[in-house]
Amino acid sequence: MELLITALGLYALGTLAIIWPKRLELAAHYTAMWLATGASLMVLWVACQFLGQAGWGMPIYNDTIWQLGRYSLALDSWSAAFLLIIGLSGAAVSIYGIGYGRGYLGSRIRQLAGLWNLFIESMVMVVLAGDAFTFILAWEVMALVSFLLVNHESEKKQVVHAAYQYMVMTHIGTAAILIAFYILGGGAASFAFRDLAHSELTLPLQHLAFGCAFAGFALKSGLMPLHVWLPNAHPAAPSHVSALMSGVMLKVAVYGFGRFVFEFIGAEVLGYGLVVMVIGLLSAFLGVLYASMEKDMKRILAYSSVENMGIIFAAFGCGMVLTALGHSRLAMVAFTAVLVHSVAHSLMKCLLFMSAGSVMHATGTRNIEKLGALAEKMPWTAAFTLVGSMSLASLPLTAGLAGEWLTLQSMMTLAFQAASTEMRLLVIFAFVLLGLTGALALGCFVRLYGVAFLGRRRSGLVLKAHEMPFSMLLGMGIEAVAIIVVGIMPAPFVNMMRTVLVTDGEAMPGGNFLGIWWDGGQSVALFSPWLILLLAGVLIALLCAALISRKIVVTQDVTWNCGTEPTRRQQYTATGFSKPLRRAFDFILKPRRERVFLQREHAYFGRKLQYNLQIPDQFTDRLYRPVQHVLIRSAEILRKLQQGSVRLYIGYTMLAMVVVLLWGAM
Repeated sequence: MELLITALGLYALGTLAIIWPKRLELAAHYTAMWLATGASLMVLWVACQFLGQAGWGMPIYNDTIWQLGRYSLALDSWSAAFLLIIGLSGAAVSIYGIGYGRGYLGSRIRQLAGLWNLFIESMVMVVLAGDAFTFILAWEVMALVSFLLVNHESEKKQVVHAAYQYMVMTHIGTAAILIAFYILGGGAASFAFRDLAHSELTLPLQHLAFGCAFAGFALKSGLMPLHVWLPNAHPAAPSHVSALMSGVMLKVAVYGFGRFVFEFIGAEVLGYGLVVMVIGLLSAFLGVLYASMEKDMKRILAYSSVENMGIIFAAFGCGMVLTALGHSRLAMVAFTAVLVHSVAHSLMKCLLFMSAGSVMHATGTRNIEKLGALAEKMPWTAAFTLVGSMSLASLPLTAGLAGEWLTLQSMMTLAFQAASTEMRLLVIFAFVLLGLTGALALGCFVRLYGVAFLGRRRSGLVLKAHEMPFSMLLGMGIEAVAIIVVGIMPAPFVNMMRTVLVTDGEAMPGGNFLGIWWDGGQSVALFSPWLILLLAGVLIALLCAALISRKIVVTQDVTWNCGTEPTRRQQYTATGFSKPLRRAFDFILKPRRERVFLQREHAYFGRKLQYNLQIPDQFTDRLYRPVQHVLIRSAEILRKLQQGSVRLYIGYTMLAMVVVLLWGAM
């Protein structure tokens, strides 16, 4: 495990870029990003080596890496699975950041590069923590550094607002996790994870510990209704920071929640699993619904992260329910789906945030309404974005489908094992929401890719677009290749993730060259990308043969448009594309429409109109704003007590002393 210590040392060296002289800021940037890349590759190597040794099992600590008093670092297979995510995405995005970060030359680039290393190191430390003290310390460093990274462009007012909103929300989550640790520690010999695993709690305290832990990790994961920071923080941060926050940091929250469930609290209480599953399903559906309405490329991806984290937690909840019903072996398909989809989402979300950064770097805008025809100007970026979009839409031959297929199999398993009508109705509800989520995700990313990269340009901003430097393309290419490899050959990857959870070789799901299968239902279910590829090849061959035999001649002409030639303005806009969906779910979205008359030269014609459409976040409007108003009014009342008068403050002190004396005399 010396390699992990070396990696942590390299991250620490990269952090020192903050104190480099300003005249060497570009050298500091390059040095820090290469150190982050090398350290991440070391972390990836250790994770792959550890996971490649089958039979380690969960949740036994197999190797203590470092110990200093009560602080310790340790590694087990659950940690290794998330080190894989950090190492792979950390290396790819760091390579991308070498070129992308040059755009911040003269704008605190040394701080950006140094904090980048500290951010990755803090996530590694969270995953390796062997006790509550180390975990909370690393978690707080991760929160603080990510706040500073989000706030990097602090000269922009909206960035400062988003950063401080994120800071407040993440500290609320940290407070909840602290309470959960304190409750567990009260029934254990120490705060070491080995001892917390044997914590003895009464049932009310166990419920409170689970509730606090789930609230804290759900907030960090962006589950609804605790998601409000996420659509604001990700667009505010530099794009490579957004990639790491969405692709990796959200998975660290999954790691923490899994540690609590598997090791500290357990999944034997049926209500725990039901709560996690239902909140996950609602987050998945509502997240992709809001993503389909957005025009800002990074806000689309942010809401998509809410969707995918919802899918991950829905699978987690399903596994917890199966465990509570006494089907621990069958629950493995759900927990395997959690790990598989966590890795897949890390790959595809890092890729698309890097793509969004490339588009913004080339055109100066993230508004997809002002883009179009970028595939001609940026062919490599367009190809990589297509791979990521297909994966997020869960299309065959991409990594995104493997995790969702396993999630659906876990739901089907629960349906077959459900002993009550209510549980079967819940599974039907789950299938409806997952089906709607999948359909909406497909429409969302067809919309994003079609409007931004296809068609004709919608503004002059596209004219200045250009392809990205090699380092940025290499970072995106690594993620795209990984998505395709996992999508075509999912079995080795699924088998590796399965060994995180079980120690016997007979456990399912399994897989081989053909694909992956599951036998938890009434019959064996098989997902085989190779059979899909073969079927697609046969259909394409038959279609080509039919076209050749008929000697069809294809001619190009202007699209018929009622006798006029179509213009760019007559293309589908992103808003127009999503209008049927907006009308169908109008009762949820509550859109705000505004019509502005810019010119009133004539009563019936010749007027210029401007239409404004806003899709407010209902949780913000109906939950957080009322709470904010109550807090502000409370602060105004308390402010009356602070008059700046020394005599008044002395009076407060005397009153407090009298109350204490009376209390002591009682």
